[in-house]
Amino acid sequence: MSDTATREIGRIYAARGPWIDDVTPGDPADDVHFESRPIPEDAWAAFESSTLCEYMHGLPHDGIIGCYEEFSFKSDQVAALVALIETEAPKAPAVARAWLADVVRLSRRAQERGVGVTFIVSG
Repeated sequence: MSDTATREIGRIYAARGPWIDDVTPGDPADDVHFESRPIPEDAWAAFESSTLCEYMHGLPHDGIIGCYEEFSFKSDQVAALVALIETEAPKAPAVARAWLADVVRLSRRAQERGVGVTFIVSG
């Protein structure tokens, strides 16, 4: 692990429960309603140039997968996201693998709560 922390360029959100479907992630006033994890710049850059990113574009989702964008997978789409990442992560660039494992853990918890996941990439 490097001594230098990588810059966070966004976050991944999963609602703490399905009762807040009308609350949008990313507003600091509503953070209490979401579990979130950072998107590290180095991991995102490696992911974005990988075949896993290309495959992720092929999954049903809302939004645009890219920098300065927001995209989400609804609750019934999360299982396919998890399966894809678990299959392709071993082939992903090494710098992205720990982050992808974190995405899987968050997504599995979202599945257990019956909610989707939202990626907000701000950099």
